[in-house]
Amino acid sequence: MDMTIDVWIDLKTRYSQGDLSRISDLGSEVVTLNQGDFSVTEYFTKLRIIWDELDNFRPNPVCVCQTKCTYSVALIISQRKCEDHAMQFLCGLNEQYHNIKSHVLLMEPIPPIPKIFSLVAQQECQLANNFSVTNISSVNSNRNSVLGVCTFCGKNGHIENVCFCKVDFPGQDNRTYKNNRKTCTHW
Repeated sequence: MDMTIDVWIDLKTRYSQGDLSRISDLGSEVVTLNQGDFSVTEYFTKLRIIWDELDNFRPNPVCVCQTKCTYSVALIISQRKCEDHAMQFLCGLNEQYHNIKSHVLLMEPIPPIPKIFSLVAQQECQLANNFSVTNISSVNSNRNSVLGVCTFCGKNGHIENVCFCKVDFPGQDNRTYKNNRKTCTHW
């Protein structure tokens, strides 16, 4: 092999034997992948890795016409690939993202995949915040039921020996507290 082109042809012949097999495996993997216990970012990253590898094996065709092509086939292929990626991403999301999935799939034209990811990530944050507020409320209601009602002020969630209405705020001078007649409304 005296010429570089011969080396490249040899390498391609030698190592391209498993391309269709690998493309098939990647296609199966992308179709069966779903969010499950992954965060939206982790799930999207796994999909992105598969898409990138598929693009390495099967890049979009490029028009080699001598005259400027008027069919815009490359643009159509690229748009369809983006739509496929959007559908794969949305279909693999957990059920709690059903509303955003439906909303995005009804958009015309479908937004680019980074925009879709951003919308879903925002909803993930909102769902996480709602979950946190619900858990804090449940912890507070459990704490109130365990501690009961203060016998000094009559409010839930603490007992008389730590009641700010009786004892004082931590680090405050008792005289200032009682002279200004401040009362704790938090409890």
